[in-house]
Amino acid sequence: MRYADWKKLTDEEKKAIHWRKHPHIRTATIFSIVGALIFALFMLRVFQNKRVHVNRKPNDKEAYEAAKRIVNGKLLLPQTSVFPKSDFTSNIDTAKNTYTIHSTVDTQDSSGKTVKMDWETNMSYQGGDWADSRSWLVKAITIDGKPAR
Repeated sequence: MRYADWKKLTDEEKKAIHWRKHPHIRTATIFSIVGALIFALFMLRVFQNKRVHVNRKPNDKEAYEAAKRIVNGKLLLPQTSVFPKSDFTSNIDTAKNTYTIHSTVDTQDSSGKTVKMDWETNMSYQGGDWADSRSWLVKAITIDGKPAR
């Protein structure tokens, strides 16, 4: 029903007609369906881009973030650790997917005293999302010159 026809109806006729026949309801339904389709297409593009980024090799900053999480799990009091934002050195061999990261961490020892420790990790990237710990194979971790268990 068109809106011009709707305006010609009496109040009793308008009440007798089902609400889905109202011109504004039909217009809103059509725009809702079109909007939902546009949103679905947009989300498909977003998820497609996410998959593209997962399949690339991580850079040095991404490897540093993964190494920080791994080293933090090996510390005595991980909740007290403070890593520098960007003070690290990296050696990346993209042919073998090996990443060697060296940096420091401020953490508390068993007596509660804050100490600065040097650490180094030798990791291999296995593929997948670099932020996932399952994407990394840890070959060696040394904290203050001692191999971590």
